[in-house]
Amino acid sequence: MMEWNHEKEELEKMYHEKLKKYVIECFLKQQGARNTKALLALIDLESIILNDDNTLEGLDIKQLKKEVPYLFEEQSENKKIEGTGYQSTNKKADKKSDIAKQFEQALMRR
Repeated sequence: MMEWNHEKEELEKMYHEKLKKYVIECFLKQQGARNTKALLALIDLESIILNDDNTLEGLDIKQLKKEVPYLFEEQSENKKIEGTGYQSTNKKADKKSDIAKQFEQALMRR
């Protein structure tokens, strides 16, 4: 019976460690992390506490961003969205081409 209890405790401990790691990874992604594996290697997982409501204590994201800014995306509100420059010529609302419109107008002038 003691073996079962010991095994159960070990499995629960492994579960909580994996859950904590998963929650940290999700949080890092929300903060704009480029490489969560590299960031996890820099974080002391033992010092971070995962509360029952899945909130984290002990993870200083501001300090982490200051130490390794290259592992985070720039989160600027003025970030310009760049397009490809492609302009679609497919206009569903205007089915007649310009040439067809010009031809029709020329016929109406008679």
